[in-house]
Amino acid sequence: MNYLLLLRGINVGGKHKVPMAMLRDLLRTAGFDAVRSYINSGNLFISSDQPQPACEAIITQLLTRNFDFPIDFRLLSEPEFLADLALAPDWWGADPQLRHNALFKLNTYDPSHDSWLREHVTADYDQILITPNVIFWTSTLRVHFSRSFYSKIMGTSFYRQTSARNYNTTTKLKHILEEPHD
Repeated sequence: MNYLLLLRGINVGGKHKVPMAMLRDLLRTAGFDAVRSYINSGNLFISSDQPQPACEAIITQLLTRNFDFPIDFRLLSEPEFLADLALAPDWWGADPQLRHNALFKLNTYDPSHDSWLREHVTADYDQILITPNVIFWTSTLRVHFSRSFYSKIMGTSFYRQTSARNYNTTTKLKHILEEPHD
């Protein structure tokens, strides 16, 4: 099975450094195949014959043993990731004047955040679509950004339990995942 591994909060502002070459080697040594990465912010592709829970356990152990800070992650199978992206609304990514992000629900994600988000999002400045693994979110980019709910989520438990990728990165991840590999 092919998987997309998304790590949260690494290599940002010089903190929580995780060299991708080292992580790729660790994943290969742990038994994963076709290990690749995209940019330096924790986007990795792996393949394994192991079931997803076993892969998650191996990854948890690998991250805990090799890094002295916690690294939250989400492992999505190729079918899961592609199914969620197929649900992306037409407005997501359409207007270049707006901010378009995909917030991936981490393994620590509390499902009650879905209803919390629906109750608090500002319809005048934000559009969201919640899928099983991803929250597609479009908000203002510069004009009135402080009025959007997106501008208010940093530091919340909801924010700490998601990992954001912009529209371009998310679509690039899809293309890489669908590419043939060794």
